[in-house]
Amino acid sequence: MNQPRRPFRINVGFLINQPIGFSREIPFSLEAYQFPNGGKTETLSGTITLIRTQTGIQAVMDFSALVDAQCVRCLEGFKQPLHTNFQELYTFSLESISEDEETIPEDGYLDFEEAINDYIFLEYPINPLCKPDCRGLCMICGQNLNIGPCEHIANKATE
Repeated sequence: MNQPRRPFRINVGFLINQPIGFSREIPFSLEAYQFPNGGKTETLSGTITLIRTQTGIQAVMDFSALVDAQCVRCLEGFKQPLHTNFQELYTFSLESISEDEETIPEDGYLDFEEAINDYIFLEYPINPLCKPDCRGLCMICGQNLNIGPCEHIANKATE
């Protein structure tokens, strides 16, 4: 399946003339998405809800992704589910912009790709585990203890 070239670049011009409080929800579901900075997901799905505010547009985003990971205990590869939700405020003019706000470009298109990439990968665990009760590797021979005990564990049990 081919993915759109820039699926997170959205024309928000239609919101500018809408009343305050007007909202539009935009769902996404992509397979094997590659971010420009090298980040990669096996699946990426979620919604962007655009809400017209007095000063601009608030984007409320809720996304889930499935990424490749390696367990820190047994070193086996597995699929790590990630989920994030966040919001960004985009203002109409430069006059009242604060550190947390961005402006809406003149062409009326907002690109959410960088924000989605950043927030999704902020959810990546520091110590990913394939399962909560992962037994890891034998410290002597390196046997994956999830597959079965090694002779070193059996020897300790008989002593």
